[in-house]
Amino acid sequence: MEEYDLLECIDKGLEPFGSSVKQTTYWNVTILHGSQRDGLIADPSVFAKVLEEIFGASAVGIEKSIIREIRKVFKLSVEDRETLTSAIVSARDQVVPVSSEIQPLAVTTRSTVEDKREKYVNSR
Repeated sequence: MEEYDLLECIDKGLEPFGSSVKQTTYWNVTILHGSQRDGLIADPSVFAKVLEEIFGASAVGIEKSIIREIRKVFKLSVEDRETLTSAIVSARDQVVPVSSEIQPLAVTTRSTVEDKREKYVNSR
């Protein structure tokens, strides 16, 4: 599983409530709490707090919908399904990290070859 899969679960869990719920949630996470969409995974307690701030008691239904989607994709224990935070943390632990240290492939262009040839000729 990848981080993308977990973010998709969150999106799908928000969908039944309409696009305005999803947009409002992500706007609040981004603007008011200074986090990006993938920050929901890094600090799920902020996400749960945002849902409660915006939707009050209705946040419980939204959380259950997201947890349901996470359970469909990730195998969670009963304890991990109790809160949104525990569900995201448990799913996050199953995510295969993508290395941020991926080295770009060396690209050899005609000018690079010509530069090397010129350096070689001038060094003689």
